[in-house]
Amino acid sequence: MPGTASVGVRAMEFRLLLVILAAATVLLPEPALLLLSQLEAPPAKAVRVDALELIGQWGADISPDGRTVAVALLHKGIWGDYRREDLFVEAELWDFRAKRRLAHRTVSHRPNIAVTTAEWGQVRYTTDGRVLLIYDGELLNVLNAETLKEITRIDLGLPAMPREAEVVDLAAPHDAHGQLAVLVSRGAGRGGAVRLYSLETGVLRRTWEFEHGYPESGGHLAWRPDGKRLAVTLPPVLPGQRLPKDEKTLEVLDPDSGKILLRLNTGYLAGPVAYTADGKVLTSTAEMPWTLPSGTHAIKVWDATTGRLLREIQSPPTGVRGSMELSADGRRLIGYIGMENSANPTQDPETIFGIREQRFRLWELPAGRTVVTSRPIEPNVAKRAQLRLSARGNFVLVFWKYGDKPVLVYQVP
Repeated sequence: MPGTASVGVRAMEFRLLLVILAAATVLLPEPALLLLSQLEAPPAKAVRVDALELIGQWGADISPDGRTVAVALLHKGIWGDYRREDLFVEAELWDFRAKRRLAHRTVSHRPNIAVTTAEWGQVRYTTDGRVLLIYDGELLNVLNAETLKEITRIDLGLPAMPREAEVVDLAAPHDAHGQLAVLVSRGAGRGGAVRLYSLETGVLRRTWEFEHGYPESGGHLAWRPDGKRLAVTLPPVLPGQRLPKDEKTLEVLDPDSGKILLRLNTGYLAGPVAYTADGKVLTSTAEMPWTLPSGTHAIKVWDATTGRLLREIQSPPTGVRGSMELSADGRRLIGYIGMENSANPTQDPETIFGIREQRFRLWELPAGRTVVTSRPIEPNVAKRAQLRLSARGNFVLVFWKYGDKPVLVYQVP
């Protein structure tokens, strides 16, 4: 039968092609292997999504085991004999599958005239999942991650009024005996500081000062898993402005000696950063969409000792911007890949009023193979989504620093 013979020939040709490709991969350099793996990326697929509709939601994190979501809520209420309207910061734990609240605690309240910024409600679990950190705009609340019972409170010396500086990012330690890293911005290009606090005692251990730059426009922190190194990205200019070649956008700090071990220019305005256990630092961009034609916006993998660029993980057509997370086991990496039209970085760098759609992409490391590209995230909020990843990378938390928007949890194969 001619049809059967032709099918057999095509099958042989296909098997031969596979053999040739397999042989070729042995000879390809690492970047080419990475590109080949990306060509095998599966398309967007339907995954289970659980949504929590929480009034006043202002920040969230998912527990390392992927079982619980912690949220910070901002509410107005009447307080005291003078019937003063105050702002209340609430902490809640939720079983997102059952839509059941597990614990609740009021962590702080203050006059309603106090300044409210995106830093309110920063929520972070320690890597071991036993401690929960919630920054309420003035104090860092250190709570038991199962009961929300207060362990201690740390005064970061940044009063809500007058607002002279703001907390841009928190890097939580492995456990309650480690050091908390805090990135502070002074605003208006006046730089900021990285501060280390003992999570156990609240004592300020060390400070690195930066005299210029815009940390509030995309600066981030990341601990090496052993807590012996800290990576920080510091935008020296505003997004959309030309980056001078001699400006450094990534630094690696030694928390014991206080030395800056590495300073380098990543080639773009570095934003989100991640640190692997084997000493590699991953960076992505804090640039705005209109700069995409003028430069590369890949995830870049660096040798954190020598500063050598090891590889790039491309993510066409938009690149990864604004939010990137590495799972605690180091095997999965997630990045925000939304399509955006315009922005005003001098106001709120996380607010994009021209968002066309929001998506995330998940990679398997070290190969750089795409595990999944999400379908468009709904609702399409007029603000860039923030991403969190469970320890094994099988649950993705999506939230917006935007009151009354839902918290979403994607279950990824």
